[in-house]
Amino acid sequence: MPTPKTAERVYRGANNDQRVAERRERLIAAAIHCFGTHGYHRTTLKMLCAEAGLTERYFYESFTNFDDILCCAYQETAVLMLHRIVAKMVSAEATPSARMLAALDAYLTEIAADKARARVMLIEIEGASERANASYREQLEISTDLIEQEICAGLPAKPANGLSPRLLSGAMLGALYHMAKNWALSDFKTPRAAMLRNLHAVAQATMDVWQAPSQPATATSRRKR
Repeated sequence: MPTPKTAERVYRGANNDQRVAERRERLIAAAIHCFGTHGYHRTTLKMLCAEAGLTERYFYESFTNFDDILCCAYQETAVLMLHRIVAKMVSAEATPSARMLAALDAYLTEIAADKARARVMLIEIEGASERANASYREQLEISTDLIEQEICAGLPAKPANGLSPRLLSGAMLGALYHMAKNWALSDFKTPRAAMLRNLHAVAQATMDVWQAPSQPATATSRRKR
């Protein structure tokens, strides 16, 4: 028969590990709300813990410092966003243009639906710290992979015109990020439909160039050879 020292302590139907995980999720949710409402640098530990309904000692149960919880909040938001984008994308017609439209639609819908998460993803993470910048760059690579390998699947892996699929995918992501950030900063003033139409036009133009044939050499370029 297990002794009290070896028996797992259960409280209200949850063991200790479950309670730690639940407190951690409450703190992350509070961090998203506080950072996304007041800003990362204006949020205090007291504010965050009050939002979570926990004492400060529970913060250090799961996190080392604010930098730690910012990166965790950002990563959780990014993963959730990615899952919803992929779910929308896979149900679209199997063409790069249709997949891109679906992905953009899902992305814009998600960031407009939760302003706090949008601010954490688009504004608060970049430049907050070296670790935050590393998390941000890692997510950019993941998003570029999604564009290059999934959304644009079927486009030439080695374009005849010599362009780089990786650079083109990064360019599409850069345009999306820049426009989405400005959209969030303007409190989503531009109608979502207009954002979607213009972002898809940028992506479509890039994909058209991606698969364009190589251009024949001009008389001038032939002379230079």
